[in-house]
Amino acid sequence: MAPPYIPLAEIPTVSLLYKLKRLIPSHQPANSPSKTLNDTISLVRNDITKLEGVDCIVNAANERLLGGGGVDGVIHRAAGRGLLEECRALNGCDTGDAKITSAYNLPCKRVIHAVGPIYYYEKRITEDGPEKLLRSCYRRSLELAIENDLKSIAFAAISTGVYGYPSKEAARAALDETRRFLESSNNIGRLERVIFCNFEAKDERAYEDLVPIFFPPVDEPQATGNEDSHKESPSPDVLAASLPNPPTVEPKLEGQPESKKLKVSSPDVGRDASTQTAYVSAVSEEKSEDEWEEVNKPDTGRTETLDDDPVEIGRPSSATDVQSVQSSGIIDDMAHSQSTDGFLDRSVP
Repeated sequence: MAPPYIPLAEIPTVSLLYKLKRLIPSHQPANSPSKTLNDTISLVRNDITKLEGVDCIVNAANERLLGGGGVDGVIHRAAGRGLLEECRALNGCDTGDAKITSAYNLPCKRVIHAVGPIYYYEKRITEDGPEKLLRSCYRRSLELAIENDLKSIAFAAISTGVYGYPSKEAARAALDETRRFLESSNNIGRLERVIFCNFEAKDERAYEDLVPIFFPPVDEPQATGNEDSHKESPSPDVLAASLPNPPTVEPKLEGQPESKKLKVSSPDVGRDASTQTAYVSAVSEEKSEDEWEEVNKPDTGRTETLDDDPVEIGRPSSATDVQSVQSSGIIDDMAHSQSTDGFLDRSVP
């Protein structure tokens, strides 16, 4: 039986996590404390498709937007065939950009599909390329939420799976970019909740370490002793008992096959005439199945060896479908000559 949905009201804010001592204040915070922001930012470890009452969720998508493995595949399967059909009409998405769709069978209003960078591949091109593209994913997703009058948004960890982005580096970029966005004069008060929903323990630990740096705690006023004791807030133990439990199994629908390893070869078009080899890995102390083989990028040709079922169940897979992989991303078309560079030129100063 599928696990129950988690209402928005039960997703803990940063303010509550400090009160429960789930977050430890940093000795060197990068920003000033803000109760408003700490009541806006939330952190939870769970299956993002189970968040109920959140206006939109952000999918860690690939450039084709046709579904894949990890959170991408779970979102597509939970949403149903309608999501895939709408995504087909979007003609893909550049790395660093995002597009929005309806949510179909998901317990939210909309789905934002953000395409994160393949860490080591982009880093070979420019040292700060991965960070610029990842920041762009978060910024563009937040912009789309506001443009569509959405008040709450939940992010899956972008690029920290098979795309190889180190969890702490990714969390640092995401938290900093989110704070900058929320503090911009045009965006103040426009979003009521911003949730970082991680499934992997390694991503959760990264956020727990870095949230106190970007969203430090606010000093609570000391009690005067004159308040009515019957009006005191619930104890930390009571509050902690109400928090949603972290997941214990990989999110998937009933009957979905177990994920396996795969090896993907893809051409490198227009960037480097020589053969490039990009290593991508999803390292987790829990030894999850996010373990991948080497990704080779020859000058010509594209071959894919696939073990998982495609997203579109019930018909044979085709060359245009994105195949399942196990992670929050998927090894996709690495031909960025018409996408990554062009997008950076337009959106990153």
